Amino acid sequence: MAKTNYKQYNSFYEFNEDGYNLTEYIKRNTVGMSNTDKINYARKMFTENILNSYIIIGNISDDIKSLLNCSQKQLKFSMDNMIKNRLNHPEVTNEDYLQIPKIIKSPSKYFKSKSGYDVILFKAINKYYKLVIKTTRNRKENFVKSLHLLNEARYLKY
Repeated sequence: MAKTNYKQYNSFYEFNEDGYNLTEYIKRNTVGMSNTDKINYARKMFTENILNSYIIIGNISDDIKSLLNCSQKQLKFSMDNMIKNRLNHPEVTNEDYLQIPKIIKSPSKYFKSKSGYDVILFKAINKYYKLVIKTTRNRKENFVKSLHLLNEARYLKY
């Protein structure tokens, strides 16, 4: 089976703008649907090449690499996950997404999830962030899974 070459964005601005536009298209065409149905709609409407396009958003630390037991330090953000995050977390702004490299460079705290494929990073940078990153089953790629905003009380619970 031939490997498909997905688009790799070099500009976060372009990646973010495309993610915003695709999400707005989905919202316009799925009024009244649940977010799960909206995500399923997106997966039917957009090609694999669009959904699997990505940007390399930064590199994870050696500690996080060790926790994930993965072979790469690069952290990718796929268009599929950008769309899901925008649908599920509309409160996250463009400026918040730009904080991801700072979060992965120096999280204030982090831990491995029960699944073993995710690590959850936290950071306070004027706001409280929870960034979930995952590795693939073969441990060769790492992706942003989601970015959440927390209030101080929730941040302190972790």
